[in-house]
Amino acid sequence: MDNEKETKKKLLECAMKEFSEKGYMKASIRNICKEAGVTTGALYFFFKDKEDLFGNLVADTLYGLNNIIERHFIEEAIATEALSGGDMSIAALAAAQGFDDDMAIAREVIRYLFKHKEVIELLLTKAQGSCYENLPDQMVDKVEVHYTQMYIAMKGYKSKKELTKEDKFIIHWMSHDQIDIFIHIATHCKNAKEGEKQMENMMAYMIGGWYGVINNK
Repeated sequence: MDNEKETKKKLLECAMKEFSEKGYMKASIRNICKEAGVTTGALYFFFKDKEDLFGNLVADTLYGLNNIIERHFIEEAIATEALSGGDMSIAALAAAQGFDDDMAIAREVIRYLFKHKEVIELLLTKAQGSCYENLPDQMVDKVEVHYTQMYIAMKGYKSKKELTKEDKFIIHWMSHDQIDIFIHIATHCKNAKEGEKQMENMMAYMIGGWYGVINNK
């Protein structure tokens, strides 16, 4: 059993090196096995195929990131619904939700991204050809669902049917912008501390833009 654990661990280490250097499409199962000192048969004992091997490298990190995001979305949806249910101006709603709360979750995400920097870089720059290559778009879709619910509540709409073509366009753009900000930080900042500092301005931009759109008639 211990030998199996060590073999699997070695395969994953060699796979990370191979995928990081060559990307998913050019990575070679044969090279991974050679580096790990095992046969290809041994690899297929642990993993179904190359995509399953790649998935084993990134799945836990993605699961943790999704948990952080989902928790925030639930908390924010509850707060928005409760606050927008009364006779409250958009300015008051913005103040009640607070810049600090948004920065707290942003910091948590940034620290998580840099804690798992090797895997995040793999997902963002080396996943082409795998089922993970469209991850940024999938994250945008997730954000867009949440932003749509917030937009409806804050605009005072009764249902999604009231959304105009222009509403849908701006919600989609803001969703992209949110994901692009975190990708930019993950790929351009040297560490979490630098990322958190840059996020302060980015968050001010996002919040100001969000409430500007809500107030725009």
